[in-house]
Amino acid sequence: MKQLNTPGSLSFQMSDLVVLFEHGGFENAEVKNMITKAKEKFVASHHSYVITQMHSKSKYKDGYYKTYVCENGKRKEVVRKTKAELIDYLFDLYKTIENSTRSVESTFELLMARKEEELNRSSSTIRDDRRYFSYLDKDLQAKPLAEVTDSDLRRWLVKDYLPKKPKEAALKKMLQLLKQIFDYGMRKGFCIRNPAQFILFDDYAKDCDLKKKQSEERKFSQAELDRLRQDALKTCKNPRSLMRLFAMVTGLRVGELSAFLWSDVNDNYIHIHRQQVIDTSDVHQVFRDVEYTKDERKHPHGGRVIPRTKEIDEVLALAKQLPGTPTYVFHDKAGKPIKKDSYLQNLRRACRRLGITTTNNHAFRIAFNSELIEKELSPADRAMILGHAVETNEHYYSVSDRRRLEEISRKMK
Repeated sequence: MKQLNTPGSLSFQMSDLVVLFEHGGFENAEVKNMITKAKEKFVASHHSYVITQMHSKSKYKDGYYKTYVCENGKRKEVVRKTKAELIDYLFDLYKTIENSTRSVESTFELLMARKEEELNRSSSTIRDDRRYFSYLDKDLQAKPLAEVTDSDLRRWLVKDYLPKKPKEAALKKMLQLLKQIFDYGMRKGFCIRNPAQFILFDDYAKDCDLKKKQSEERKFSQAELDRLRQDALKTCKNPRSLMRLFAMVTGLRVGELSAFLWSDVNDNYIHIHRQQVIDTSDVHQVFRDVEYTKDERKHPHGGRVIPRTKEIDEVLALAKQLPGTPTYVFHDKAGKPIKKDSYLQNLRRACRRLGITTTNNHAFRIAFNSELIEKELSPADRAMILGHAVETNEHYYSVSDRRRLEEISRKMK
């Protein structure tokens, strides 16, 4: 007869378990402990969110245990008085789910929980994944994962997604996300194949929006820069206006402007080595600084330096006149840094008020790169100042502008 071993020194045969069931022997502490450990192991293999004990001023929740589960595609908070009660709840939940068929949507939610809890992906990454997943047909989202075929996905692409004329980058991200969902499903045993792996980007690239923005749509012209500068000088008591002026003469990214400190200002140069990022929760956005710039997220190397110029010093002098003794160069009356969303909103409103079509801070970076070209700085020097690879600079930042044709024509005669 088959023998069962407990975590301790006890061993049971099937006949022993029958006796325990019939005569209430499951009050035995050893047996209870065995069942508890088995439930915990089962929950650990199915549950991606962490279980935490709560410590708050609320008497109702102080000492209680909390976690999250996916319900109807949304994250739901679950609170129980003891950890054992929470484990029991999760065990019953996942047992019920296990007895039903796993859908594409529920697998996606588990994947998002893994990215957030185990892989420490940023909130912006999770938000982008959710945005792309929302494009997937609702019937496909609800379909059992194991029943989805590559033909199902191709029909959806041709009928629903490609008619929207996505950019090439968007199509690549969509196909990548689909592959990730089914890969994760295979790892968890929800399906035995990945139908998305047979769908190649090259098969559908021709159906994307292949139109490229003209150079003059990507950067501010000299005339537009002059208008934006004059407008900012009229409101130089507003730190957002000073951020605009600083972007013109440094090419700093939005997050770098918001995280720029007075301690980053040296005698002969400014040191750019941090940025403001946004963490988005279910309730609100949290702005925080990180000690790396956009190009350094995976390989920090101490940031970059930009030589101080007369134009940079003029903006810094105006920033010195802002009230308070703050740590941040661009700050509010309380000394707190200006949030990058607030700066961007101010810039968009100024552009629209001045009749300028381009409304993003990136246009300052491209215009600044063009200025460095005119000053005959090498591609390597320009890339170092702007903070990206030489190849990136030449491909995305060194633009030709048809608005300069008249000037070029005059020089060629």
